[in-house]
Amino acid sequence: MQINQQVAIVTGAGSGLGAGTVRMLVAAGCKVAALDLQAEGIEQLAVELGDAVLPIQMDICSELQMQDAFERTHQRLGAVRILVNCAGILGVGKLLKRDGSARELDAFRHVLEVNLIGTFNAIRIFVAQIQAAEPLEGGERGVVVNTASVAAYEALSAQAAYGASKGAVAGMTLPLAREFGRFGIRAMAIAPGTFDTAMLSVVPEHTRQSLVSDPPFPQRAGTPAEFAHLVKAIIENPMLNGEVIRLDAAMRMREPTVVKITQATA
Repeated sequence: MQINQQVAIVTGAGSGLGAGTVRMLVAAGCKVAALDLQAEGIEQLAVELGDAVLPIQMDICSELQMQDAFERTHQRLGAVRILVNCAGILGVGKLLKRDGSARELDAFRHVLEVNLIGTFNAIRIFVAQIQAAEPLEGGERGVVVNTASVAAYEALSAQAAYGASKGAVAGMTLPLAREFGRFGIRAMAIAPGTFDTAMLSVVPEHTRQSLVSDPPFPQRAGTPAEFAHLVKAIIENPMLNGEVIRLDAAMRMREPTVVKITQATA
């Protein structure tokens, strides 16, 4: 699929990986509906990138708001051919709190609701709208790119909810590709490692240092532009389908340890 003159929807577009993806798509000649729960980031993108961006403040977990977002995009920009799901939250910490009590169930449920159900919510409406559209050259009608995580495979001890949600996003990639194939719609996922986003900023310092130093090379956090570069390659290469691609500089997350220094006494 050629990105130029297509229409895309990007969820979680107000910052981080989503904002980087919007910038890449617009630079490639695409019109983009930028969806986010917070208005500030997507409105700044619209100012920065002009009429090519349609900012839509909405909750990705809402069936009605997602339906409305797709309808507004179709009316203003045209038929959506590209869907990139970047919306996600880190959510709760360890199952047991410091006082030994169990974590509230709603905290776990909320992470799955945003990361998994929100992603599926966008996909179901996208496919329902595009499955009968006129196919492009080669028979392709559309492409879905979801955001999983290396936590789908190696989540840390405080990431049970996050790892479960991202594992589910990774797990539905192949069955979605198989289901959508007869419509000429591809389904892919990217599993990023440590990237320089707002999510990384809330991680404790010793954990952040461990994550950044773990990859053999390069030993740094990835950038949203590097994530967006892979999204571009996925969209443009029709043989990429039903696969989860790790984008992690060969990192394998290990449980971080806090080194305690004791002072010797005379």
